[in-house]
Amino acid sequence: MPSYNIEANNKPIKGSNEYTLLLRITVDRKHVRMKLDYAVNSNQFNPKPQQNKYVRQNHSKHKTINGYIDDKIQAAKDAAKKLGDEGKQVTATGIKQKLMNPGSKSFSEFTKVRVKEMNDNNEVANAMRYQVLLNKVEKYRNGSDLLFSEIDHSFLRGFQAYLKKLGNSENTIHANFRIIRALFYKAIEMGSVKQEHNPFFSFKLKEGEVNRARLTIEEIKKIEDLSLSKGSLIWNVRNAFLFSFYNAGIRASDILRLKWSNITDGRLIFQMQKTKHGHSVRLKEKPLSILSLYESSDPDAYIFPFLKNDIDYSDPHFMHKQISAKTALLNKYLKKIATKAGIEKKISTHTARHSFADIARQKTDNIYNLSKTLGHSSIKITEAYLASFDDKAVDDTMDEVFK
Repeated sequence: MPSYNIEANNKPIKGSNEYTLLLRITVDRKHVRMKLDYAVNSNQFNPKPQQNKYVRQNHSKHKTINGYIDDKIQAAKDAAKKLGDEGKQVTATGIKQKLMNPGSKSFSEFTKVRVKEMNDNNEVANAMRYQVLLNKVEKYRNGSDLLFSEIDHSFLRGFQAYLKKLGNSENTIHANFRIIRALFYKAIEMGSVKQEHNPFFSFKLKEGEVNRARLTIEEIKKIEDLSLSKGSLIWNVRNAFLFSFYNAGIRASDILRLKWSNITDGRLIFQMQKTKHGHSVRLKEKPLSILSLYESSDPDAYIFPFLKNDIDYSDPHFMHKQISAKTALLNKYLKKIATKAGIEKKISTHTARHSFADIARQKTDNIYNLSKTLGHSSIKITEAYLASFDDKAVDDTMDEVFK
């Protein structure tokens, strides 16, 4: 049976002494939390209420807020009953989704709810991508609402042509359509749209060719051998790039966030920002030698000096902007590094990941191990990821046939 509790967020609203109230939904010991529309001071919140008096009388709006909370809990109970009546499994996440969007036929409103949910869950990057897509749709529609029933082949072809006119690349357009498709599937799951109304059963969009530049071991060595001024920005960028490569191509968003507390017993242990999965890598000689160039006794200090230790990055939106800006800075200096090393390829922070994956797959036939090393959630993702490297596989086969 589902249970419902009211909690205060563990951190106050920035610049305030108030804590946002949360509705915690529990089913089979699994919890989800949903932000409510009110925040109170810690001395105004009653964590163990009697007669549903969650907010104490010392708050001027205690009756209003307590009534609002009662309504929310009842709405959650109704959502759980509706899921059961529909023959669907009653889960904490399902109840929350039902509460946030009980059956909207509006694509625009449904997307806004999803964006809010992502922001509430600190999925800032996804929230921004969905919001950008919604902005494009609203501009294409001249601000008018868009219903799911209006999204058919004609709409999709028209929107595709509009995005091309804006100058969006094939890959950008494909990414936008993947978001529309994901929203459709979510709406179907929640009962807002019927399965047979999904236009993506037959509408296909060709994805542009992905250019995944990767370096050879010889080119990595050229970067290692560059003579750069110790402590300079370009020196730090080179070190971060090599540290990424020698640790299975850690993404820039993770490299920038690494702290000395992530180093434990000769291992690098961290949570990947993209997947939210934990990852652990045994440190080899090369990355250990890079770490020896920095060293700090403060476990909360950043390993690489791109984010500042004295700045508060607790706001996920602020942190996301900082990561984006620092990644752009790294990419700018990686171009300079490539030029200095005599490498004509266009490299970026992600080149370290592509390079590791390409070199690793040439040295091992165990795709399961490679998948785990890259931190992918499934082998299918790894196979798709490696597909763009298959030119060498073709060359090797031709060499074998025509020896």
